Amino acid sequence: MMMSVSDPTSRTVVRWAIMGTGSIANDMVQILKQLPNTEVIAVGSRSVDGAKRFGDRWGIPRKYGSYEEAASDKDVDICYIATPSMRHPQDCLLAIQCGKAVLCEKCMAPDDIVAKEVLDAAKASNLLFVHGVWSRFFPAMKKIREIIDSGEIGTVRSARASFCQNDGAGSCSALLETGIYCAQFLQWALEGPDTTSYDDTDIAAKGPIVRGACQVLHDETGLDEHVTAIIEFPGKKIGSFECSLAHCSNRSATIYGSEGVIDVPFPFWCPTKVTVTRMTGLGSQQWSEPVVHEFPLPSNIVALSTECDGTEEKPGFNFVNSQGLAYESEEVNRCFRERRMETPSFSSHQCIEILRLISDIRKYASK
Repeated sequence: MMMSVSDPTSRTVVRWAIMGTGSIANDMVQILKQLPNTEVIAVGSRSVDGAKRFGDRWGIPRKYGSYEEAASDKDVDICYIATPSMRHPQDCLLAIQCGKAVLCEKCMAPDDIVAKEVLDAAKASNLLFVHGVWSRFFPAMKKIREIIDSGEIGTVRSARASFCQNDGAGSCSALLETGIYCAQFLQWALEGPDTTSYDDTDIAAKGPIVRGACQVLHDETGLDEHVTAIIEFPGKKIGSFECSLAHCSNRSATIYGSEGVIDVPFPFWCPTKVTVTRMTGLGSQQWSEPVVHEFPLPSNIVALSTECDGTEEKPGFNFVNSQGLAYESEEVNRCFRERRMETPSFSSHQCIEILRLISDIRKYASK
């Protein structure tokens, strides 16, 4: 059965500004333009020319040559932060200071300390803030939780994730670029949903603990380009992951239980398929027929063709399964309409915990 993004019951139009004009902004604007009761009314870039090119291509009426102008637009409800990742904290704070709700592309901050500063600012201003770890909003992720909670694979004891691709080693941190997807998957598989706030508990004392990590640094920039980690989660559960920007892997994930496994194939961070295999008998050698659950991407979201300078450009998304950005975007719209300050699908507590975990892995690997 093909899934489509549901039509919101509210008639309120949510108005967005795109801050940044790179590849992910190109994909996101196509999604937002197809959501019901949603308008993209502004774009901000580091130059007027950049804003004009992007705005003309996608039919955005207000084109600003600075992020400040876009965030200050009085008619904007939500700012989508798609600027270079090192700018994310300052651009998030800029939007918050301008009274705007925020959806920030990952990674929202280099560590949990900076992330908390941003979240504190949003909370103090009673504004919605969502960290765009889009994995959490996919129907397949919810199905994984249902399978675990049902006991279908027995007691979950461990999980693994691998996200390695030969794509930009040295230009950014592998931990922040691909490792964050691994860490959030382990958190989802080994902890589950979370309803607490980041200031309700001592995350460092009660959360997962890094038990091992190693890294390879880029020769010129010194940034981590390949990292592996072993993490102990509450309940004596063990998670492991590998991330890289210097070599390839099959980019899959697996959850291991006492009576079976859940396999999530490529691309596990934006999944459309989940396979469950029960294993019983001596040595778990009796395998059931695998049960496959498939979740097609929204049928009403397509790549949009555009016309720029009188020349039709070929439609298409830059990233795999970008149609799935609709799940995240619709959730942000819902939370905004309901005047929430965060989404239960990726709470502030979980966000801080993941970035604290990333920081701890980096520290452990640097010993």
